[in-house]
Amino acid sequence: MNPYQQYMYSYPHKTAYGALFGVSLADYAERLAGRGTSLYFHIPFCQSKCGYCNLFSVVGQGYDVMEQYIDAMERHAGQISRILPDSVEFSDLTLGGGTPLVLSVPQLERVFRIAGQLGFRMERRQVVVETSPAQTTEEKLELLKEHGATRISMGVQSFFQEELARLNRNHTVEQVRDAVRLIKRADFPCMNLDLIYGIPGQTEESLLSSVKQALSYDPEELFLYPLYIKKDTFLSSQSVMRQEDAFHMYGAARKYLREKGYVPYSMRRFVRGGDAGGLTGCGFENTLSIGCGGRTYIDELHFCMPYGVRQSQCRQILTSYMDEEDYLSVRHGYLLSEEERRRRYVIKNILFASGLSLGEYRECFKADLRQEFPVLTEWIRQGYAQSDGEWIRLTEDGFCLSDYLGPMLISDEVREKMLHSEISPMLEG
Repeated sequence: MNPYQQYMYSYPHKTAYGALFGVSLADYAERLAGRGTSLYFHIPFCQSKCGYCNLFSVVGQGYDVMEQYIDAMERHAGQISRILPDSVEFSDLTLGGGTPLVLSVPQLERVFRIAGQLGFRMERRQVVVETSPAQTTEEKLELLKEHGATRISMGVQSFFQEELARLNRNHTVEQVRDAVRLIKRADFPCMNLDLIYGIPGQTEESLLSSVKQALSYDPEELFLYPLYIKKDTFLSSQSVMRQEDAFHMYGAARKYLREKGYVPYSMRRFVRGGDAGGLTGCGFENTLSIGCGGRTYIDELHFCMPYGVRQSQCRQILTSYMDEEDYLSVRHGYLLSEEERRRRYVIKNILFASGLSLGEYRECFKADLRQEFPVLTEWIRQGYAQSDGEWIRLTEDGFCLSDYLGPMLISDEVREKMLHSEISPMLEG
């Protein structure tokens, strides 16, 4: 059994998306009224491409291209602002990428100003920013502090230079230490550090050493990601393989984090002291994305720009976004059927500590959860899940196998579209 089939971070996966016709964002704008919609800004630029990365990003772009991109984001946001209901209240803002802090300070100021033009107010809101060690400077952190950033997430991946080199990760361990010290000094409410396990040549000892070094900075959260070798990435071209004992290594790291007071809220996320801001059901949240790599979710409508990994593809998509005149026309995405909405709800809850409420499912979908998803009963029989009659949650063994269990919930229709996509996550190793 391969425990690493696929990371189910969203559903349906973007590789199942296809052409849409006659769909306008203006027809869905009223559904964003009130509270609860997330706002996401995608910054697709990186200084270099990490060996494992299949996210949408471009490298080697200068200041002028970044300026043109922000101009396009401003036009994008301007068109959306004209159709937004007056009552919309964005619950949070995320700057993701790519590497958002590759932008200059004036460019970052522009991005926050665009968010304000859409009606985002930072008071009592979550503001999340992703960064990397080489781009984390005191000046940029001061700017984030001024704009109410509440969570800074940084990809460390390893505290061993030779392991970073095997990932084609172009930062140094010393840059990591300098960046973490700057983030700690800025005193954000939450600092998250990401680590990767299964790196070629990595051992249980070196992984635990990286975990220990990360915890020495007292982060509020830590994420442990298994190494996936994905199509069209540098590591794939080098025929790199994940460590065969990765699952055992993960078990040791998970045990250590528990012992140090970090509570697992999923297979990947560990929260110091277990304070994750409350556990509630999910699966119906709306997200509005600005930029060429982000995805928008509004009820059954999911959409984004076409997906690419190779730099030639990404540059073409970037140019297409910057040349766009009508950002309200939705041309590439997925309209979820009632069945797919139910599957999304199950996936978005069972793989996290919140678990599945049988009562909430019955109230939302007028159906019996266990009858509609008999695989859950099978997981209970196998010891991967447990039920108290009102809730179904994964067991410790089940959480560790999330990337094996989660793909079982994909519908035949979505699976077929993913398999025939040019870039298929079903081919991940």
